[in-house]
Amino acid sequence: MRIEIDRKAGQPLYDQVAASIREAVLSRQIAGGARLPATRTLAQDLGIHRHTVAAAYRRLEAEGLLRTAVGAGTFVVEALPATEGERGFSWEELLRHRAGPEPDPLAYLRTGRVPVPSDPIRLNGAVPDSREFPMDGFITCMREVLDGADPHLLEYGPPEGYEPLRAWIAEWLADWGVEGVEAERVFIISGSQQGIDLLARLFLTPGDRVLLEAPTYTGAFMVLREAGARMVTIPIAAQGLRMDELRRVLGREPIKLIYVMPCYQNPTGTSMDPLTRQELLALAHGRGLPIIEDHYTSPLHYWGPPPRSLLSEDPEGRVIHLGTFSKFLFPGLRLGWMVVPRPLCQPLRRLRWATDLSSGTFTQQLLERFCRSGRLTDHLDRLRKINGRRLKVMLHALEKHFPAEARWTRPEGGMTLWVELPEMIDAAELLREAASQGVLFAPGPAFYPNGGGRSGLRLSFNREDEKRIRRGVRLLGSLVKERMRHRRPTDRTGGDAVPFL
Repeated sequence: MRIEIDRKAGQPLYDQVAASIREAVLSRQIAGGARLPATRTLAQDLGIHRHTVAAAYRRLEAEGLLRTAVGAGTFVVEALPATEGERGFSWEELLRHRAGPEPDPLAYLRTGRVPVPSDPIRLNGAVPDSREFPMDGFITCMREVLDGADPHLLEYGPPEGYEPLRAWIAEWLADWGVEGVEAERVFIISGSQQGIDLLARLFLTPGDRVLLEAPTYTGAFMVLREAGARMVTIPIAAQGLRMDELRRVLGREPIKLIYVMPCYQNPTGTSMDPLTRQELLALAHGRGLPIIEDHYTSPLHYWGPPPRSLLSEDPEGRVIHLGTFSKFLFPGLRLGWMVVPRPLCQPLRRLRWATDLSSGTFTQQLLERFCRSGRLTDHLDRLRKINGRRLKVMLHALEKHFPAEARWTRPEGGMTLWVELPEMIDAAELLREAASQGVLFAPGPAFYPNGGGRSGLRLSFNREDEKRIRRGVRLLGSLVKERMRHRRPTDRTGGDAVPFL
């Protein structure tokens, strides 16, 4: 997009900016849905005042060509007006849920046009380190399954999943303190996210309110948003969900269900303490609310006692338990599990058959053999040692290189921790600068469904070795200190932004 400014012309500068952008949009030089530069950035490029660019954006928004999402930026509308010679057809008009004003979390995770050096230090993904995959044992199990020459190996399986794997998961959960789970209540799914999607289809009507933590797992609230749910968020504290806020919200709004991550929460790494867990279960029981608990990294505990599932303390049958292999073993297999109360088994079986029939039979048999052979236990023992060392290195590096004004969580397991920066720091802007120097992280706004988190960021410690973690944190710390020296405090973006550290 090229913008021409003529200071000698009689036309106001904001009008010239608006005319150039309008022409670029209508001629399709800028695609529908594209994000425009921030007003400050474009003003600096053009050598004009920021308010001039803001006035141009407001005019084009009034014309229906642009839309502004609080905390996310200014975007070209997805459904552009038809140009001469075009037919009046728009895919946007056919969508069940059209793009609304909600911030797009994925926009914050992109670095835009900033060139990223090759082999960047990846502190940005809650995914396992593929270099640590137990490939030898996996290949051995694969050969054993294939040598069985079972003609049913590649047929469709039952919607609820491969029975021997479901039975093993029930036994494994019992070892973790979740007793009394029958294999019939275990469903094999393609990871936690499919579980959330299936439950949204079972329970939610557009407009229903779902209660979540803030910040929370991006994938969860994106699935719920696509289902038409309204997200009601509760800030979390060091001990987990803020129960005072939860009581206040439940007293004023009708909630359909609750979604939480009770241990090593993504993105913060915090875990609910015993009192919070008890109060949450009591509230859910008293108000007749179901709880979806996402135990995505519960096997990854590094010190202290292993975490307990809410399901293990749920005599009333209010909890639906989600788990996944993707965070500690072969995410490419796309396998996880869901434990549901018995009344949901048949509805869920029908829904699973209607959506994708079942998970892959071969991969389920392969994973069951791998788990029963003891190889999963050996792998987890090794992974806990590796990740525990990496977490300690990251915490030490934060103490050494980050400013005293910054605060961060200190998880005992999982894959991530949360850093709260001084208020003058914009984490999305910091990401672009850090990415250009070869360090990636996830900025806070990506984890707030209703906007917020401007000065927060998530760091992952499980993808890089200790040397690269030290280097990455050191570089981030220096960038933060440099910005603090040259920036004045600014107002926080509205929404859910509540520092909890």
